[in-house]
Amino acid sequence: MRISKLAFITAIAGAVATLVFPILFGSPPDLGAAPMADGFVTPILALEFARSAADLAFLQGEGAEALRGFLVHTQSLDRFFPLAYAGMAAMFFLALGLRNPGRWLAWAALAVALVTIGADWAENAVMNRLLAELGAGAEPRANLLAALHGHTWIKWGLIGLYAALFSVLMWQDKRRLLAIPGVVAALAIAVTWLSGSNGQVVEIMSTLLIPFMLTFPLAAVMYLRGNSAPSKQSAA
Repeated sequence: MRISKLAFITAIAGAVATLVFPILFGSPPDLGAAPMADGFVTPILALEFARSAADLAFLQGEGAEALRGFLVHTQSLDRFFPLAYAGMAAMFFLALGLRNPGRWLAWAALAVALVTIGADWAENAVMNRLLAELGAGAEPRANLLAALHGHTWIKWGLIGLYAALFSVLMWQDKRRLLAIPGVVAALAIAVTWLSGSNGQVVEIMSTLLIPFMLTFPLAAVMYLRGNSAPSKQSAA
């Protein structure tokens, strides 16, 4: 078996793992006394995009103990999640690069996907520290909130970048319908940044990433079936 085919198969396995993780995360318990920041309906996103202590009021106090415990459980699993979703992308881009070693755009996308894994881990480290301080009854420190904001947007910026690169690669290979979800995902992330991490926009952006992530296994199957050859443009 050619290594590129094995990489495509690994990308499909990563897609399956990506779909399994939300099941493992489970459903969050009821909120405590305080609501999430305006527009948020997903606790992990409300934590991830928190900008101030007020944004984390929903995780403070005895009434939020169950929710904090749920997020601690989610975070314990989330250290493996980047290996699934970003690893899936990395294996797909690796396969494209191996099919045409001179295709520098595929190698660039591979590098971005790999860096995304580290960026997600860095974000998780800050979130874990915040959860520990909230669990101890302390107010979230401003320096941790600033660090969370930075690491969160490094991660999402990298995802938006490899979504855009994926779309260009699909366009070059004349798989232009497959390019659409990547464009939508990249634009959604950009709009979320411009909105100042507005809760409603964040929730919409998160939903729009689902079809983009599902495009990877679909494209991998098409390449494995031999329905797409390296484009002349990419081989140039």
